Amino acid sequence: MKHVVIDASVVLKWYLPDEAHGEKALSFLNGYIANTLKIMGPSLLEYEVANGLIIAYRRGRFKKEKIVSAVEGFLNLGIMLVNLSELYQEAITYCKDYSCSVYDASYLALAREKGVDLITADERLYNNVKKDLDWVKLLDDV
Repeated sequence: MKHVVIDASVVLKWYLPDEAHGEKALSFLNGYIANTLKIMGPSLLEYEVANGLIIAYRRGRFKKEKIVSAVEGFLNLGIMLVNLSELYQEAITYCKDYSCSVYDASYLALAREKGVDLITADERLYNNVKKDLDWVKLLDDV
């Protein structure tokens, strides 16, 4: 079974149908549900997803009454979430090397730690690391 780390930029596409490359993002969810793909992320993934849905609501892209059920649905998927305490030293290194947030660096650190690809829709992150980290894949390209 293939394993990947996905970040919030991919997960949010599961809930926001107006996002570009939503079908590609959903293919990861479908693979996970079919038990042909194992998805993991740092523990902050659940907070980033909830926050992203709140921001989408504030911008009129997501209905208020759907936020709780969407977050519950995400949490009930049982995606493997790894605590930052296992990743912080490497995450700090990525922060320094690529001038990225500790949030983005946590995804990088987890993917490296597990020896798997990181799938992201965050073009800025991808462009910052693509020359050095060939295991970071842009959702558009997978």
